[in-house]
Amino acid sequence: MGNACCARSAAAVASYPPLGVPDWTEAGVPLFREGVPDHPNVTERYAFEGLLGTGGSGAVVWIAASKSTTSATTTKRRRRRRLRVACKTISWNSLRRTEEVEDLRRELTVMASLPRHHPAMVRLHEVYEDEAAVHLVMDLCGRGSLADRMVERRWFEWCTEDRAARVAWELVEAVRALHEAGIMHRDLKPENLMFSGRRAEQQQLKVIDFGFATSFGPGEIFRDEVGSFPYMAPEVFLRSYGPAADVWSAGVIVYQILCGRHPFPAPDDTYMGQRKATLRGGAADVESHPWPLISGAAKSLVLAMLEPDPTRRPTAHQLLEHPWLKTAAIASEAPASRGLV
Repeated sequence: MGNACCARSAAAVASYPPLGVPDWTEAGVPLFREGVPDHPNVTERYAFEGLLGTGGSGAVVWIAASKSTTSATTTKRRRRRRLRVACKTISWNSLRRTEEVEDLRRELTVMASLPRHHPAMVRLHEVYEDEAAVHLVMDLCGRGSLADRMVERRWFEWCTEDRAARVAWELVEAVRALHEAGIMHRDLKPENLMFSGRRAEQQQLKVIDFGFATSFGPGEIFRDEVGSFPYMAPEVFLRSYGPAADVWSAGVIVYQILCGRHPFPAPDDTYMGQRKATLRGGAADVESHPWPLISGAAKSLVLAMLEPDPTRRPTAHQLLEHPWLKTAAIASEAPASRGLV
């Protein structure tokens, strides 16, 4: 893949970069642009090892490893290892319209402004451009997505309420960090929640895919309807929303973790069906199986997150004071309690 994606002719290089492509360094991103002296090509820095997945707008995500070694200190000796990363490749052919380029610029700006030392944030390392595509090199989350785990038959046998609370705490804490940084994700769903960490006790939930993310200011109202409709808040369908919409999406995820189904199931899998089900109002079902087996604290958290009125819905910061999540936070101090197996 790597060498093929960067194959080029002299004529093509002469016309590079494509018209209208901004200088990503304005977003605070380290940029290496083909044709600029001393700027390496992505395949000169990284060896591509295999396909990790595909994204929207024709994006392809690869697993890659740095060709140069980096040092890592251990308690007994210094050893050399290669840095393994994820590389999101976006073809210029998929960025034909001005708004598509602007969407990518916004995504890079958001990723560059993420809280750098927060464990739930995927760090963007570098951006490479060549004749064929733009390549985003970022942290590798190699332990699969929450969506992958939830479809496994043993998930709901293994996922005790304590373990569910741990995942919920990491998710709400990530939303808090984003909102305090002035960033709204707008597409929280199990597919965009990945796990990283070598050992089971070290695995950490990480938020990925900031293609719909945007910065926001106090009291700012958004009118564009974006996201994945099963996780959209009522106010997003009504095109008048703010960061509370992320709390709703997180609430749908926590509900699914606990009972395995959607809190407001649509009669079909269509946008209109889910829109009607979400806007119908009323409280989520916390009475039928398996909810009688679930604690009242867990139920009260889910109902608070799925409050239809966004002005009455708690913020992520407020939710972290909820007893169910506070207990999970305390338990997480024990190394054996961290993450998912």
